[in-house]
Amino acid sequence: MSSAQQQWFFLGATGYIGSQFLVSAKRDATLYAKLRQFNLVALVRDPENSKAKKLQEVWPGVVLVKGTLDDSSIIEEQARKSALTFNAADCDHESSIQAIVTGLQRRSADHPTGPKPLYIHVSGLAILSDNSRGEKLPADRIVVHSDTTFKLEDFPPTNPHHAPDRIIHTAAAQKENAIRAVSVYPGVVYGKGDGVTLYGPLLRLLGPLYVQAGVAGTWGPGHSVLSAIHIKDVGTAFVKIFKFALEGAKDVDYFISGDELVLKRFTEEVGKVLHAHGLLKDPEPKPFLEAVTNNFGNFGWSVFGGNWQGSSDRLRAEGWEPTETAKVSIWDALPLQAEDFAVTYKASRS
Repeated sequence: MSSAQQQWFFLGATGYIGSQFLVSAKRDATLYAKLRQFNLVALVRDPENSKAKKLQEVWPGVVLVKGTLDDSSIIEEQARKSALTFNAADCDHESSIQAIVTGLQRRSADHPTGPKPLYIHVSGLAILSDNSRGEKLPADRIVVHSDTTFKLEDFPPTNPHHAPDRIIHTAAAQKENAIRAVSVYPGVVYGKGDGVTLYGPLLRLLGPLYVQAGVAGTWGPGHSVLSAIHIKDVGTAFVKIFKFALEGAKDVDYFISGDELVLKRFTEEVGKVLHAHGLLKDPEPKPFLEAVTNNFGNFGWSVFGGNWQGSSDRLRAEGWEPTETAKVSIWDALPLQAEDFAVTYKASRS
């Protein structure tokens, strides 16, 4: 893909994954030189807030466009202008994803003899959920799926991320107004990053829920086993993926994984920290009552009550390894992350 004078549109640039990718890309001289040939345009809620200012420090020259994921017309317009679009924002926000696809298809129609616009999308490995309701399954019944054999249609349409991913896969298969699309599926992303947003969303979601419910709770018995990956390895994985895509490699889906998270143990570890800070009376994990789980519907049961494990076979075949995950497991990183959450949570309510 020739990048001279072309636009790169980025959704989620200030987020956990998005900003870590920018930091990791700067450390790879070849990719950084390639990306600097693009004019980076980032969608941000507020160009004047601290995250937007930090983004400008991470990537000098970035153009900030004010808007949210609900601003479909803005998103479509910017995608239409862009040779490359990277979406590391909410992977289940269907209207913004449809706006991206529509914009890229219109760009393709505008330039019928030019290169097809490229869409790189961050989804998630919860698409693989077996919906086991938190029950403990024999090891031989827990499937570790490979990205080399992954097919979206092999999984229930009610699984997380399925509907928005179908929009992308369908568009990528169309011959008229054709686009290129690469979907990337990380596991649970953990650890402290070096981007604009330092920590991922898991504790930001579950931590307050534990406090409000008065229990470090699980969906069902809590035996779900999930793939996990350190944020810094996510950054290096996306460096590989971007280099492949910009070099014109075949567009395929990628998994990013390297460790395992057992939800019950996660809940136990976080519960201890919250109890030590006086945020929970009892540190012991217990299944959430229906009054809690009903608020999350089938999505909650699929994400937190199912096993979902994937193997990064495509990336490993190209020499990528989850080196940071090997050095710092999720169980190594979790106490500090839980401690930071507890201190921040208490301070916000003092």
